[in-house]
Amino acid sequence: MTVMSKFSLAGFPFGGLVLAAAWWFVLFSPWTRPAQGSFWWGLFLATGTLLGYSVWLLRTERASLFCFSPRWVFVGLGSAFFLYGIVWIGYHGLSAFAPGIVEAVGTIYARRTQAPAWVLIPLLGLWIGPAEEIFWRGVVQRYFQKRFTPIAGLIVATLLYSLVHAWSGNIPLLLVAFVAGLVWGLLFLWSGSLLPGILSHALWDVAVFVLLPLQ
Repeated sequence: MTVMSKFSLAGFPFGGLVLAAAWWFVLFSPWTRPAQGSFWWGLFLATGTLLGYSVWLLRTERASLFCFSPRWVFVGLGSAFFLYGIVWIGYHGLSAFAPGIVEAVGTIYARRTQAPAWVLIPLLGLWIGPAEEIFWRGVVQRYFQKRFTPIAGLIVATLLYSLVHAWSGNIPLLLVAFVAGLVWGLLFLWSGSLLPGILSHALWDVAVFVLLPLQ
């Protein structure tokens, strides 16, 4: 295999990455973020477009990417609790030394009041979390794993997942996106299935935003 063929752009998810960058800019940047009450519906539309793009792109490989094993349930549950514990310890540990973190995290949680729990739970658990996993791990990470090495693909996809959150200028959000993306990326790398990451992402989202918020 030549260097040029190894680094071919064939199948590069350019359209999806442009969509993600554009949507996250609109939703998170201080110049364009939605007014009170429309953030969650904007995120619903954003992840919906990424989901549609991903389903079309992966239309011939759904069976392998969604292969099921009973252990995926335990792995998904365990990783969600593990990730929540890491974030909880990180938040309460760092906030003692950097009080600005409390304010930064508070701006994230301000969005929580824009929709009732009975809307947020299914929206996060059944739509937003799964859609993000299908795109970022099933499309983006999978592409880079094939073009480079599995570990390099994991790192590149995790960095891209983190960087789309940079529009917010919120450092804690960037750090959490990186750590969470790394955990979910490792699940996909290890299992070859999207199901453990989907379950972990969905449960973590619901826990940290609705059931057991950090603030």
